[in-house]
Order: sequence, then structure tokens, then C-alpha cells
Amino acid sequence: MTLDQRVLYQFPLSLYCEKTRWNLDAKGLSYVCRDLVPGLHAPTAWRLAGQRCLPILVDGQQRIGDSTKIALYLENTYPERPLLPVDEVARKRVMELEDFFDELGDHVRRYCWSLAVERDEVSDIFFNFTGYSRWQRMLADMSKPLLRFMIRRTFQVYEPRVADSWEKIQNTLLQMEDWLQGSASNYLVEDRFTLADLTAASMLAPLFGPDNSPWTDTRMPPLTQQLRAESRSTLAGQWVLRIYRDYRVCG
Repeated sequence: MTLDQRVLYQFPLSLYCEKTRWNLDAKGLSYVCRDLVPGLHAPTAWRLAGQRCLPILVDGQQRIGDSTKIALYLENTYPERPLLPVDEVARKRVMELEDFFDELGDHVRRYCWSLAVERDEVSDIFFNFTGYSRWQRMLADMSKPLLRFMIRRTFQVYEPRVADSWEKIQNTLLQMEDWLQGSASNYLVEDRFTLADLTAASMLAPLFGPDNSPWTDTRMPPLTQQLRAESRSTLAGQWVLRIYRDYRVCG
């Protein structure tokens, strides 16, 4: 790695890593991804940033962990293509919504893994990305029981927590109709794309599978396909699809 090369240490399927990739792309910044194996990533993450969670961005001599801290770092260091309003009131509202949807991401993740954790292809879903080597995929395939245990424990994929998460998701989708003033053409704050929209779309994307997202996989059981189709028809679903279509240009 050269000193001027940006490196994003990530899990390809993570909502929060997708948020940071999108943030970098929206800023027009070049970077490379380093995909770490869940569970085995902790020593690297700790060495880089003194934490166990991803994403972690290495930008020259700077090492920043946490998608929100990365977003603020990028906004301050690379002010071109701003994602935060100048107006203090609007800026505060963007950060409030960013925090709200970051928290919702935990519930979306738990609910989605509840649909996938017992499927035979769970290791394919978890590791089917170009950044993982063949041996890593083979190892995952041979250790499905351990992978399932890790998913359930890490993301708390247990009842009644899954039901509670689904209720929070449903309430948010309804709340978004008010925030968007009844139109999928609107934005969450002011009349332009901000970090609030980027975060909301990133956290909700697994429910709708928009193009240019990591969640376009169509290998779903019929019930899950039906749920996705129904969700896409909601105002929030139409909004997420539009935001991805109009703003998710991958670098």
C-alpha cells in the first residue's frame, strides 16, 4: 500500500460498510477494499484502529473506524461534493436521522439474517464476493454449523428479538411517509441528497434489493420473494430504489 492510497477494511455484505463505500463514491474518492473474514478480522481491526468492528478506513496516515466517524472525517477533509448542509438546523437534522437509521440497521440486519441463517446456501450468501479467496469459501462451507451459531450470537437472531426488530422496521417505513411528505421524489432533509438519505437507503436496502447494492440476490424462497415484492411497492421501497438508481454510482 502506498502512502496516498485509501484502503477500506470491510465485510462486503455489511450495511455499514456499504454506507462507507457509498460515502467514498459520492465524494469521488478512489480506494481499494480489503475484505476480512468475520470472526478472524478482530486482530487486524484492533491493530489498525483499536476496535473490533468494521469498517475501518486507512487514508494515508489516518486510520478511522466507524461509519459515522468516517463520514465526518470525509466531510471535513474532502469538502467537495458536500453531504452535510451548511445551515446548522438542517445539518443537525441530518445527523439525527443518520443516527436513527444507523440504529435501525441493526434491526434490518437481524431480520434479514433470520430469513437466511438456516438456508443450505448460508455460506454462499455470507462469502459469495470476489474479495474472498477460494479457500475461505471452502472453509466456510465446511463449517456451516459454526457459521450459523456465529450469525445468531453476533446479531442476536433469536425470538422475540426478531419480531421486535420487524415491528421497528414496519413503524419506520410508515414514518418515512411523513418524512418524505408522501412522495418518493422527495428527500429527508431540504431538497437535495444528503448523508441522511445515503444512510437511510444503505440501511434499508437489504429489504428491497436495489440495483448497485450487495443485496440483489434473487435466490430467495418464495415467501421471501413475496415479502420483497410487497415491500418494494411501499413509498419507502420506491424511495430506496430511486435513491440507489439516481445516486449509487459505484467507483
